Amino acid sequence: MDLIAGRLEAVHGDDVAVQMGFLDSANGKGYAFTGDPLRDPKYFGEGVGIAVRKGDKALATRFNDALAAIRADGEYNKIQDHYFSFDIHGE
Repeated sequence: MDLIAGRLEAVHGDDVAVQMGFLDSANGKGYAFTGDPLRDPKYFGEGVGIAVRKGDKALATRFNDALAAIRADGEYNKIQDHYFSFDIHGE
C-alpha cells in the first residue's frame, strides 16, 4: 500500500510472493523487479524444499528423480516460464 501511495520507492520481498501477490495484479502495473536477486545463504538460508515424511528416503528420491527428469527434458522451464518471469530454481 505504501508503494502504491508513493511513500516508498522500493521494497524487498520473496520473489514468488512479490510476483504473484503484487506484480501480476492490477496494482503492480508499472512496477518490476530490478537489480540482482539477493541470495546470500547467510541471511536468506539455502532456499526452499519439498517436505516428505521423516525417514522416507524412497519418496525423497522419487521427488528428486522427477525434478531432475523434467529439468533435463525442458518441461520444468516450460512450466516456470508460464507462471514466473524469473528463475525459480536458482543455481
